[in-house]
Amino acid sequence: VNPGTGGAGGQTGTEVDASGADAPTDTGGAGDTGPSTVDGGPGCGNLFCEDFESGQIDPARWTNAAIGTATMTVQQKIVAHGKYAVQFHGAAAPGSIDYVYIITKNAPAALQKHNFGRAYLYIAPKKNDIDMGMIFGGTAGFPRPTYMSIANHGTGWQFGFIKLMGSPGGEVQAYPPGDIPVATWTCLEWEFNDEPDEINVWGDGKVIGSLNNRNVSYPGGHAPGTPLYNNMNSGLIGAFTDFGFGFYDWHPQGRPAFDLYYDDIALDTKRVGCLP
Repeated sequence: VNPGTGGAGGQTGTEVDASGADAPTDTGGAGDTGPSTVDGGPGCGNLFCEDFESGQIDPARWTNAAIGTATMTVQQKIVAHGKYAVQFHGAAAPGSIDYVYIITKNAPAALQKHNFGRAYLYIAPKKNDIDMGMIFGGTAGFPRPTYMSIANHGTGWQFGFIKLMGSPGGEVQAYPPGDIPVATWTCLEWEFNDEPDEINVWGDGKVIGSLNNRNVSYPGGHAPGTPLYNNMNSGLIGAFTDFGFGFYDWHPQGRPAFDLYYDDIALDTKRVGCLP
């Protein structure tokens, strides 16, 4: 595994409809009722919310981008709350880069320098050793933005800053200890900060880890407290304008088929917290 290829880009994407592979027969979730969390609506309480309870991806709020055999659908078999959640499917061993994302349109301007997020995340199958980006926040221009990322590295976590355009390009990553929970819903929370540049992540209310100038695993030899990237500790992103949810698999050779599910997404300028 080469951590230096852990970005969310590399090829040109195409627009796809909200359709994809059938959901597996597993069941999960917390019942068939839940809050209606459209922006500004009852139960939201945050600057941006999406619980997929419309049963579809709203093209006024989301862009759908995909390449390869990756697919996306809104389904009812595996949900965290309510009746619907979004599923992203990766077919077995496509042999080339795969990605599929929903990406926010017109995210609130208040999120551009410092923001917090929450999403309920479910990964299947139980054995998970896939290297893939999952959640990102950064600039426009997918699949080659400048962004912060929450990713899967082997069976564990990877938090990263990645710059794919301009000079210098490159990345820094952190690999906090612990495996990513699989075949269960996890309340995943994060903080993306550009002043100073930092990622902090929680799972089910407990600290998972951080990426900042004191916590860097790649590239090797980083002295704690020295600048995070390009002699800078602030302003590396410029503005968080786009937030993406899905997966980007940069080492697809030999992988098994897998699925990611997201539910109850929220973005705000304060920590969001988990649902009751």
